[in-house]
Amino acid sequence: MSLGREIELVQKHRAEEDLAVAAASILARHEFVTRLAALEKQFGLKLPKGASAAVDAAAKEFIAKHGAENLPKVAKMHFRTACEPKACPNRRKSSGGSGEIWWPMATELSH
Repeated sequence: MSLGREIELVQKHRAEEDLAVAAASILARHEFVTRLAALEKQFGLKLPKGASAAVDAAAKEFIAKHGAENLPKVAKMHFRTACEPKACPNRRKSSGGSGEIWWPMATELSH
């Protein structure tokens, strides 16, 4: 490598077989879980991982307690389920090639 300006990008399945990738994965997961626990403590509610009815319920509870404008502090807003009708009371629907996507209204997620 010339002064770090060139890299070889290798993408492969089961990359965790490489010790460095496995170690990075473990460290990243630890950081994620640690920060999630800190957010739970900061906002006073359980923040379940993934996509489920429990996540929808937590989002609705979070919005009720802390307002939709704070949802980006604890949720991945680029995910399709970030603001489905169950979680955000005010929303607009946009139909795209992959189906309906529910988006929060500007008043819900103003930064």
